Amino acid sequence: MKMTNKVGGRIVRIKLKGFMTYDDLEFKPDKGLNLIIGLNGSGKSSIMSAICLGLGGRPQFTGRTVQLSDFIKHFHSKAIVEIELESPHGRNDVICRVIEKDKHLWYLNNKLVNQNEIGDPSLVTLFDELKTLRNDYCRFGKELEELENNKNSEERLNERLKPEIEKHEERQQLKIELDILQFKKMVCDYKLLQSSVKEKENERKQLNREVLKMEETCNQLKAEKTNYSSELSNYQKKINEMKKEVYRRMQELSKYHQNLKECRGEIDEAKITFDNRMQEKQEQMSKLTALSRQIEGLKDVLSLKKGDMAALKEKLIENSKEYENIKQQLTSCDSDLERVKLNKNALEYKRKFKQEEILRISNEEDKKYEMLRHKHPDTYTALKWLQQNASSFRAGISPPPLVSLKIGNDEDRKYIENAVSNRDLLMFVCEDKEDLERFVKIMKHEKKLSINVSIVPEESMAAFSSHPISNNMRNLGIHCYLKDLFTAPEPVMRLLCKLNNVHRVPVCTEKAEGNIDSILNFSNLFFTKSEKIMGKRSRYGQQSMSVRRDILMSRNVLPNFKDNSAALLSARRELQEIEEELLKYQPHYEALEKQRRQLEQQQEQLRKERDDINSEMRKLNDLRVKLKQITDCYERKAKDVIDEEGEKRKVTDAVRNVNAKKLLILTKILEIVKEMLRLKKEKATSILYMRGFSEKISSLDVKISYHERELQNTKSRLSVVDSERNCLKTQGFKLLTELEAKKESSENLKEYTRIVASQNLDLEEIKQRISNIEAQIELTDEDIAPIIAEFTKRKQNICSIEEQIDSLKTKVEDLKARIQELKEKWLPPLLNRIESVNRKFSKYYKILKCAGEISLDQTDDTDDFPNYGLQIKLKYRVNEEFMELSPTHHSGGECSVAAIIFILSLQELTDVPFRCIDEINQGMDAINERSIYQLVADAARSGSCSQYFLLTPKLLMDLSYHKDVAVHTIFNSPYLQTKLNVQEHIRIAKAHRQ
Repeated sequence: MKMTNKVGGRIVRIKLKGFMTYDDLEFKPDKGLNLIIGLNGSGKSSIMSAICLGLGGRPQFTGRTVQLSDFIKHFHSKAIVEIELESPHGRNDVICRVIEKDKHLWYLNNKLVNQNEIGDPSLVTLFDELKTLRNDYCRFGKELEELENNKNSEERLNERLKPEIEKHEERQQLKIELDILQFKKMVCDYKLLQSSVKEKENERKQLNREVLKMEETCNQLKAEKTNYSSELSNYQKKINEMKKEVYRRMQELSKYHQNLKECRGEIDEAKITFDNRMQEKQEQMSKLTALSRQIEGLKDVLSLKKGDMAALKEKLIENSKEYENIKQQLTSCDSDLERVKLNKNALEYKRKFKQEEILRISNEEDKKYEMLRHKHPDTYTALKWLQQNASSFRAGISPPPLVSLKIGNDEDRKYIENAVSNRDLLMFVCEDKEDLERFVKIMKHEKKLSINVSIVPEESMAAFSSHPISNNMRNLGIHCYLKDLFTAPEPVMRLLCKLNNVHRVPVCTEKAEGNIDSILNFSNLFFTKSEKIMGKRSRYGQQSMSVRRDILMSRNVLPNFKDNSAALLSARRELQEIEEELLKYQPHYEALEKQRRQLEQQQEQLRKERDDINSEMRKLNDLRVKLKQITDCYERKAKDVIDEEGEKRKVTDAVRNVNAKKLLILTKILEIVKEMLRLKKEKATSILYMRGFSEKISSLDVKISYHERELQNTKSRLSVVDSERNCLKTQGFKLLTELEAKKESSENLKEYTRIVASQNLDLEEIKQRISNIEAQIELTDEDIAPIIAEFTKRKQNICSIEEQIDSLKTKVEDLKARIQELKEKWLPPLLNRIESVNRKFSKYYKILKCAGEISLDQTDDTDDFPNYGLQIKLKYRVNEEFMELSPTHHSGGECSVAAIIFILSLQELTDVPFRCIDEINQGMDAINERSIYQLVADAARSGSCSQYFLLTPKLLMDLSYHKDVAVHTIFNSPYLQTKLNVQEHIRIAKAHRQ
């Protein structure tokens, strides 16, 4: 945005939201020097970046990033930069830039606008134009030089090809002469073809006349052959009809022969039927004889066994009586046996119930081991191995207390769980030291199991006896000792007494709540129903004691199972009594079983005897039934015997009927044979006539074939003549077309016309001349088409390059004139400006008691504008020469001093509304810092200078401030206190100074 004077364009207000390090910032710069102070990372440079981007600058100008979205603060969706610029014409201008992830928007006075309305980010100057022109001039010069080199190269290459091109031209002249001779030869060939065509035309006419004559003769012979063929066809039809009639008669004859065979078959069948009936009668008589013998035999058997039936009936009655008696005895025995069995089953049911009860109690014991297997698998594995190999140790090894303790009351488990550690509850107890070493070696080294093993204490159980509980102790609330709540194997009990003093730890009632100190004098640890109470005396005096009280809770370490050994013993005793009572019933039960088996054997023997009697009686009844059945069968078969005389009469009648039928058939056969003889005779006569006509037709076929062959040969000759004539005509037309085409396309048209009109053409001489010229061309014939194409292409390239050279020379001259014109406009004012800056620069350095000068560094080529530069020479010390400014000869502070003095020197030459200086005092010593600050402050106070923004992380003490200097201190932090009373702090600071 262009400013009309120095007042317009100053920054009045800056507002940031979600920009870089700021959530929300708004401040109003002063029109003079704005000193912005803040720690590193607090956001000083963020303000400079906001000014750059908010006024149309590119992200690259900030030196941070090229992506606008990188300026959005973390966790914010967009960044807003709003800058208010002073306007000399009334209302200030507010420029707002909204930056989002993938786009950015511009607002001018709250209206959406394009970036072009804000300001052009790049300004074209005379110097830029000069640089562009200089670059174009250099580029055109290089192109011109390259084109000149290309042209010279192409010309040199074409000079080498000229001899080949001249040879090619001579060869072209020979080809023209050869073309004329070939045209002469074609004219001669055409005239010869014309005479040959006339000869062939005459020969074709003669052959046509011969063909017509031969075709007429053939047609006459074919007509005669057709007549004979018609007669032959008639006789052939007649013979075919006779053949059909003979075939029909043969079919009838075959049919009658078949009927005759059938008559013979009927006679044979009647004879066979009679023979079969006679055989069948013989079989009937044989069966009747057999049946008669069976009837006689059965009658004899029945007469012999007539008295046995009564005896069998008497035996059956006696058997039935004995069977009923045995059955009654067996029923009585079963009743006694069932009564005994019921009593015995009741006892067996009781025994089964007791066995299940014993098994259930045993399973309760096994649940301890199951719990151990789930929670402590290594200890469980070791315990199972120990149970299987207990006999291999010299003395006993007791299982861990976790499974060997037997607690009478389930409520008492919590005392033991809170008094004995888990390690001690899982401890195997060995009674022998060698057993201990062997057991540890096997478990830990061989089986890699993590278990606890200990040797039994040397003290006996007598050494761990509990102090008797007196009435006084009972009054205090002591009920019993921990040892009294459970039972365990002696080695385990000794170990628990040794390690945990279970024989000395009291278990108290509710009375202990008021007597804790008295009980602690007796024991440092005791239990109540709900607490574990411990007392600890100080090491530095026995009078002081600290008491610790813990809530008593069940840790669910010990298995929640009761001691069932008494119940198990009682159940086993009752089981033994039941089994003894069962043994008493066994002899009586076995006697009844034996008696029953004997009765069953007797009953089975009687049943067998009864079955035998019934079997004998059934056999006699079966014989009577069988005799009646055979007698009935004999009577039926006697009635069905065949009548022989009747069968003979049937056969005689059948033979008589068949013979009458045969007589009729033979009469028909005789008639058919006579008719067939007559037909065969007529057929033979017709065949003789056909042979005569066939011979005549064969003779005519020979003649026709001969004439047709002659006709075909003549037609073939005619076709050959036609083909030759047409071929000659085609050659003539083709040759004539080629002659016309040569005349039209050739440049030697007059020569060709003269050759056609000439009559004196010697073909042999022409051929000889053509051969000679072709030999000359062949000797010099080379494929130089690529050379000619290359020569022509280069020639065209040379012409094109010459045109480009002329065009570039024109452009170069124009550019040279334009550069000189712009140089005259640009260079003198530039030198005046540099001289003015040099005066200011020297003045400021003189104030600092140093020396400095600025001059224009022109290259050897005065038109090489891109390499123009400013040469700054400095002298910081009296005893040194002027040296050109460079980071190798000057320190960072010296370079910074030169930079800011150069900026101050430029300020009166340019109309800039504001200037920003970011940490320019970095690397300066305190003297230079103060001097530079004083120079900037004086420049800002003059009133003719631009608005200044001076950023520094340092706070210089005791600087001389004035009304045109505004100090802005940045407080920016994630933990910033936003509710400070700034005025109150200022008041306190002033009071403190006073």
